[in-house]
Amino acid sequence: MSFSTHALATILLSIAAMPAAAQMATPHLETREVRVASGVLQNDTAAAATVFSHLISAPGASSIQLGFGRTKLTQGSLLRLTSLTDGAIQHHTAKTLRQWQHCSAWFNGSHVLVELVMDPTAAPSHVSIDRTISMRGISDDRSICYGVDDRVLSYDDRSGRVAPIGCSGWLIDDPAHQFLTAGHCMDNLSVVDSMEFNVPLSNSDGSWNHPGPEDQYAIDHTSVQFTDSGIGNDWSYYGCFPNTETGMTAYQAQGTSHILAAAPPAVDGRDITITGYGSTSSPVDPTWYGVQKTHTGPYMHFTGNNIGYQTDTTGGNSGSPVLDEVTGMAIGIHTHAGCDGSGGYNNGTAISHSDLQYALAHPLGVCIPSMLVLGFPDGRPISVLPSTPTAVRFSVEPGDDTPIIDSIRFVMTIDGVEGDLPVTPVGSDIYKVWIPGLTCGQIVSYYISATSESGLVATLPIDAPDTQYELLIGELVETVLLETNFDAGLPPTWSAGGLWHSATTACVDTGGCGDGTVMYFGIDSSCTFDTGVAVAGTISSEAISLSGIAGPFTLTYCTALETENDTGWDTARVLVNGVLVEQPPEGDWQTRTIELPTISGDTLTIAFDFDSVDSFLNDYRGWHIDHVQLVARSIDCTDPDPCPADIDGSGDVGTDDLLQLIADWGATDSPADINGDGVVGTDDLLALIAAWGDCG
Repeated sequence: MSFSTHALATILLSIAAMPAAAQMATPHLETREVRVASGVLQNDTAAAATVFSHLISAPGASSIQLGFGRTKLTQGSLLRLTSLTDGAIQHHTAKTLRQWQHCSAWFNGSHVLVELVMDPTAAPSHVSIDRTISMRGISDDRSICYGVDDRVLSYDDRSGRVAPIGCSGWLIDDPAHQFLTAGHCMDNLSVVDSMEFNVPLSNSDGSWNHPGPEDQYAIDHTSVQFTDSGIGNDWSYYGCFPNTETGMTAYQAQGTSHILAAAPPAVDGRDITITGYGSTSSPVDPTWYGVQKTHTGPYMHFTGNNIGYQTDTTGGNSGSPVLDEVTGMAIGIHTHAGCDGSGGYNNGTAISHSDLQYALAHPLGVCIPSMLVLGFPDGRPISVLPSTPTAVRFSVEPGDDTPIIDSIRFVMTIDGVEGDLPVTPVGSDIYKVWIPGLTCGQIVSYYISATSESGLVATLPIDAPDTQYELLIGELVETVLLETNFDAGLPPTWSAGGLWHSATTACVDTGGCGDGTVMYFGIDSSCTFDTGVAVAGTISSEAISLSGIAGPFTLTYCTALETENDTGWDTARVLVNGVLVEQPPEGDWQTRTIELPTISGDTLTIAFDFDSVDSFLNDYRGWHIDHVQLVARSIDCTDPDPCPADIDGSGDVGTDDLLQLIADWGATDSPADINGDGVVGTDDLLALIAAWGDCG
């Protein structure tokens, strides 16, 4: 979860209104502001020790989640969070805290002890807690066929509860073994954070209890794909990070997943089972509220992407698998109510929905399978010189699986004609191809692929061949339009406001890309931007002329940023012509590279804007900027010798050229240096063989 609040009073988190028949059972979520900060701490003892401890409370809450502000956990430091209700414990490192969107797991009860534990070798760390999110009350949306709730408690390891939104999600047999649910469960990611398995019974008033953190998995928001457009057009495909306590994925822990059917069958009287985390109402035991239950009923309807069934569901069942009792396969995703006291049927989205199938074939985030790891160890080729054979190395490494060597391909499309380039192994997991001599104006793209021993195909880019890398023919020309390192202070053509000023690097470690005099938003004497009030300011370059320059453009700059690090507060932004192009990451000196979108207009202005938004928690270092550069890139393409491997100028590449190359082997000034690297050698021989035959 990435939202936060700085309100002075309790704010009730409102959930976006859903269609009346959408089957969610969202508890009321209440966010309270908390202001707890440890300060910068270090362990000065000889053993691991707790250097900070604070009890966080949300009186009257049935369950609680903590939201963290500016928190720095160095190597050897971790957060230990303990529920005082049941003793459940979660541990957070810097990595897992990011994965959980700077939040904790959900804890039962209203009190959580926060501890910062550090090794004696750990660099200084600090923690701040700025909010609690608690669950209060419940909601309901019934769709019981013929008025009698026939569901029974169930324990299907493949299904989990989507928290805190109140939906059902389930493990599937995609390559990464991730999840499906309803689209309307994912259209507000600010209130969706985790999957819960092995969910315990609820309290006597129906309020949720949560499993321990060892059964909670943070949802990777970058992996989420969904559509929420009503009955028959409502689905989501997404993934979760490994567990903070066990290190296992949900599939590794649960050991099983649903098998997806290719398409729903025709309606023929078979039964459908729905298993999920629906709500309950009297006379059903309230401890069953929001826990796993199941029911089986007749298959009633299949038209287009809509499937229907007389199987009992309620709010909270949204996202449940629609299970075909004949095959045991999942044929859809339950999404909407429809049953009532006189019959009818409930509704779901068919598994064959074309957009869902496209998403399954084009995963994002953690849904991308890691059975093979493909890459370019020397950097991905962007351009090649015309009429010059060029060697390219790429890598295919084992991941969760092992590649079949004979399946490794480098596929190139030249002016619409696709073909494979010969692949040669050249070392441990490294392969080489020769790109043939190409001419100016040709349209060229490429991708690599490999098949694992389990039969799964990995590609780079990941959705190839639908998406391929473009290869430009010609010499890449870079024109520097702006370059400043601020060693002489702020250039006279720039402007600065707020706390921005030229400064030494005394407030931040030297090294990396920052050195000498830099631009700093902060106060030199305190190395903070804390003036007691909200502060803001911008430095801007002059208007840079783009006359006669088409681009594309690349902006690089050096940054060191330390703030409250909580979404919406202490914002650092990079603007181009007033348009946001990046919000830089926190951390010490690093070089950032931004490929700019299409620039409209005849000039370009670069600005670095900082705003603390409020007067709270401003005792952090602030923002340092150095080495700003703007470069325009273009391709200069003039076809040189169309046949450089024709050493003797006969019009073809043959035996005489080969003999000349052998005779000049090792020479540093010879026409047999085909690839132009300054010496005649193996690469020239391979280029000659690749060009063998008539130059025409």
